[in-house]
Amino acid sequence: MLHPLPTPEEMRRWDAATIQEFGLFGVILMENASRAALRVLEERVGRVRGKAVVIFAGPGNNGGDGFALARHLANLGARVLVLHAKPLASFTGDAAYHLELLQRLDVLCAYLPEYERDFLHEVDIVVDALLGTGFKGPLRPEYERWIKTINRLAERAFVLSLDIPSGLCAQSGTPQPRAVRASVTVTFEEPKLGLVLPEAREFVGELVVGKIGIPRHIKAAYPTAHVAIGPEVWDWLPVPTLAMHKGSAGHVLVVGGSPGLTGAPLLAARAAYRAGAGLVTWAAPGPLLSQGAPFPETMTLHLGPQWGEAASHCLLEHQQRFDAVILGPGLGRSLEAAAFVGAYLHAHPHRCLVLDADALFHLAEHRDWTPHLPPEVVLTPHPGEMARLLQTTPEAINADRTAAARRWLEMVPASHLVLKGAATVVASPGEPLAISPWCCPPLAVAGSGDVLAGLLGCLLAQGLPPRQAAMAAVYWHGAAGELLARTFPFRGNTPLEIAEHLPQARKESLHAYCP
Repeated sequence: MLHPLPTPEEMRRWDAATIQEFGLFGVILMENASRAALRVLEERVGRVRGKAVVIFAGPGNNGGDGFALARHLANLGARVLVLHAKPLASFTGDAAYHLELLQRLDVLCAYLPEYERDFLHEVDIVVDALLGTGFKGPLRPEYERWIKTINRLAERAFVLSLDIPSGLCAQSGTPQPRAVRASVTVTFEEPKLGLVLPEAREFVGELVVGKIGIPRHIKAAYPTAHVAIGPEVWDWLPVPTLAMHKGSAGHVLVVGGSPGLTGAPLLAARAAYRAGAGLVTWAAPGPLLSQGAPFPETMTLHLGPQWGEAASHCLLEHQQRFDAVILGPGLGRSLEAAAFVGAYLHAHPHRCLVLDADALFHLAEHRDWTPHLPPEVVLTPHPGEMARLLQTTPEAINADRTAAARRWLEMVPASHLVLKGAATVVASPGEPLAISPWCCPPLAVAGSGDVLAGLLGCLLAQGLPPRQAAMAAVYWHGAAGELLARTFPFRGNTPLEIAEHLPQARKESLHAYCP
């Protein structure tokens, strides 16, 4: 099961249903949250007895989580100071209940707007319980000031954020305009969507999920619009058998190449082999095949003297020999290449088709071709290519990648989309958007997308359905990037090295994954 990534509204729906339909009181959910946070804190800093702890408690339920945690810490012998953002008498509901329990202990509480003591050198642990997932920016000036104080304390103290670092938008993961920089964020029940997006990474620190008791059937009854791609994808991949042969491992055809860009289809071909394909063929006009230096294991298919309609007819004559077709790596943007792509899409393209790179450029230039895309086609644009397809800018795409993915599915509802970049988005008809957990600098290199296309083509050729193939390819590609980061922490790797690390990445990740 893929992990849900609730938005703030979806999390509120889960909470409400748990309280109203299931009958688990809100004060118990808050107690469970505080105990989950305490467990994480003790695992990271050890015994809390004698340690100086400052808890910044906001005006809502996030502050209530802070009150409950303060009670546990005081009981364990920590020296606790609670700084509350509004007068104690104005707290209501579940937060007021836990505040009342806290007040029965000898815990110092002070009104944050009036607290001016300099405690910079006296704090071991800071708990950020100022603003929760319901916060919508921009920050008020006093909250900006308090967040600056927490971040100054972070230079010496351990900072634990409850549910989300204060100041972050739980939907987009962006600071509004400032946010707490946590050592660890313990998020309750499931990671919120914004926490896994690239913009949030520098603020979240280590992300830990603390379960608070939302029933499984409540989550099933109110599914989220986003899910996280996780190591469960390894279960989907075919396992080699002793009786297998090259024909049973999938035959991938890579169609592409142009003067100066013959390396792109060859990178895709190498990646397909490293992912386990039994056969891989590169198709291109003859002059390009002679210019390229194919790896010795890559076969070739001659498509005539140049790209164009005749080359498309040649491809159509042979394509049934292959289990999947990747169209676009290094294809070029010439008129002949455009004629080739148009003729191919208007004919009978392969049932397992990946459109990548320059094939997407030509599709964007001829938007009337979209009705001719075959069902279940997989498109793999980067933000620039996505911007051309949607007639906008890369900046607009990156500002809301999930909205861009949904907009494409509205236009071409039978397709699958892999919107590449940090935290790649996989969109499929009738399914939640799937978000990759990986943000790997070693993957930010020319040719990385060709490797992903080859990996995806291999999985399609081996029989995975398009959505599963797309999610598994994205996760596997990211795992290879994480593995590369050990050797190249400051980058410097080549795209070929991404392909070469695919087998080891699967091996290591599979050993670490215990279903």
